[in-house]
Amino acid sequence: MPNITNVEAIKFCNEQVRPFADQYGGLIFAAQKISDAWTAKGIGALVPNTADLLADGAVTGPDGRTPISGAEINAFATNVAAFLASVNASSGAVKNAILKIAVNPR
Repeated sequence: MPNITNVEAIKFCNEQVRPFADQYGGLIFAAQKISDAWTAKGIGALVPNTADLLADGAVTGPDGRTPISGAEINAFATNVAAFLASVNASSGAVKNAILKIAVNPR
């Protein structure tokens, strides 16, 4: 099978596809790290799945942080778990395909 030698295709892959694969791979590793920490530290037991707000001093204002509720935090953790389940399905086929293309995914 001949190599792909089209200059535009090579440039696109080197400038767009590989850097995005790096970011996507980094997202997978970051998601795994936060999921592991959530579980290891038992954060789910510390953050009730309610409308109660996290008392971290966040206010809608100049620092850009808006108040977040326990329900929103738990939904975030659920979404991270769903993302990880998706990329790790079928023996990690999606994750492996991304990391094959990535150069520096961490």
